[in-house]
Amino acid sequence: MTVVCMVALSAMQTFAMSGGSDAGYDQYISYPVVEDDVQDYVCDYQLSRAKSIAKAGYSVEMMRRREVVIVIITTDRLFAPGGTEVTGKGARLLRGIVPYMGEPGFYRIAVAGYADNTGSPAYCLRRSGQQAAAVAAWLGKEAPGLEIMDFAMGSESPLLPNNTVANRAANRRIEILFIPGDGLLGQAHK
Repeated sequence: MTVVCMVALSAMQTFAMSGGSDAGYDQYISYPVVEDDVQDYVCDYQLSRAKSIAKAGYSVEMMRRREVVIVIITTDRLFAPGGTEVTGKGARLLRGIVPYMGEPGFYRIAVAGYADNTGSPAYCLRRSGQQAAAVAAWLGKEAPGLEIMDFAMGSESPLLPNNTVANRAANRRIEILFIPGDGLLGQAHK
């Protein structure tokens, strides 16, 4: 399963990180801490959500003890080659994720853009940031009021070695992370 978490902010914010290990991204995806008394509820809810998204045909993974769902989409499914604007085909693909994003405040959504290692590190960082920002902006228009934050990750954290055309294509990706927000945590406390 591959899960991507997206965070939509009332006022869209774009943060270009200096790399995947940047504290900004790490801090964003590690908050909030899920309290022990609601841990089982949140994990069960997120696992159910991840299964539903995977059943809809998306690549999904989980992290943080199954607290965060990550949807992974290769950039060739969202953008024209070398492009930074979501294509019609990409919009149709993203539209299928919008219903899972919930009401404002239910999730914090993070959109992380990744590149392969073709080009300079600065180029990879810039391109991955432009693509993450485009996806975050598109999602923000489709689901207004959600908290969505985008991050440029560059060529950091490849899924596979960048030694074949297919591997490089897999490494060029957008990850949308569904991080528990106040809405989900409030529901867990009921």
